[in-house]
Amino acid sequence: MRLLVSLMILGILTFPVLALETLNKNHFTVDYVIIPEEECFTGGERLNINYEIAPKISAYRVLIGGGENNPRTYYFQTNLSDAIWRLIIDYYQGGTWDEQVAGKKAQIDAKYFKLGAEERGIAKITVNLTGIVPICNLRLCEFIAITASCEDCETNALPVIKFRVANEEAFKNDIKNLRAKMSDLIEKLKLENIYEEKEFRNVSESINSAEYFLISKKYLDADKKIGDVDESLKTLNDLANKKIAQKLYSELTLILNEIQRMLLNSSVMLEKLKGHENYTELALKQKEHEKVLDDLGNQVKNINFTFLNTGKFTQAIEEMRRIEGEIKTLRSKVEEFAGIIGKERERGVSSTFSLPLISFNIPFNPIYIFLMAVAFIAILIGLKIRKRRKWDELR
Repeated sequence: MRLLVSLMILGILTFPVLALETLNKNHFTVDYVIIPEEECFTGGERLNINYEIAPKISAYRVLIGGGENNPRTYYFQTNLSDAIWRLIIDYYQGGTWDEQVAGKKAQIDAKYFKLGAEERGIAKITVNLTGIVPICNLRLCEFIAITASCEDCETNALPVIKFRVANEEAFKNDIKNLRAKMSDLIEKLKLENIYEEKEFRNVSESINSAEYFLISKKYLDADKKIGDVDESLKTLNDLANKKIAQKLYSELTLILNEIQRMLLNSSVMLEKLKGHENYTELALKQKEHEKVLDDLGNQVKNINFTFLNTGKFTQAIEEMRRIEGEIKTLRSKVEEFAGIIGKERERGVSSTFSLPLISFNIPFNPIYIFLMAVAFIAILIGLKIRKRRKWDELR
């Protein structure tokens, strides 16, 4: 009997408190105001925030409070520095409960309330917060003014209040960097002779607009303009890379075609040197150049297929720059090789068509000299007589 009584007493003492009903956003109405009312703040400003929680309908007055002997706790948190909270619970047709808390976190118990036998519940919970706006290390930051939750509530039952903070120095640096990016891109295009001023007109105007908005403290407008400029420069950079890649591909293709023509010519000339003492060496050199040309040509085709056709223009430029020197070096070698073959051919032709030297060996004899003199005199006399006759006829 004594054991049974003890168990009954223990059961009464340990009887669980009735669980609170789970609440969601449909049970609440929340209003808030941030003073000063600005779209964006700067670090160091002092803010005052008023956050008011009320039941959406009168039937929820008791629900948002606690149960009998079981209060419902409300939790609050902020990113403001030097935060001071004033938490006020206004019981319906009853009194108020007021607490003040310092720090980034605060909480208060909403207790069950009835007047006589009638349950009254809670009319509203008011949270008044003052604090200092933190410093933003980026151009624009978003901080939590107040995040609220309650015991036995769904995660998003109470809305989170946020505010934006601007960093003017970060804005200035970003605008400066955008101008530098634009200048670098223009210089890159000018080096490739593909710069068009009209493509950068809108970008320059947008940068000026961003600067104007910053001076006017219109941080969100300035931020949007900076974002637009950044995207425009990325687009222009992609377009520039496309133009440069296509131009470089065209140039390398032209050089390869030029090398191919030179090697075809040298091949024809080489055929005419068969049997020449340097023919074997020159033929091997011809094959070597043809092999290098074939390899470089395949590399260029692969770059076109793998990168250019898939829009990977930056990689295409890098790969073509990598072999550009090899292609130009090959052209120089082939030009030199063609010159060597030309000289060898000229030397072979001159040796084939050279005339033999003819020597006249006339013996030194007085009789021969006398006869030659007589013959010469006779020729002169003959010419003189002929001339005389012709004159007589004319007379």
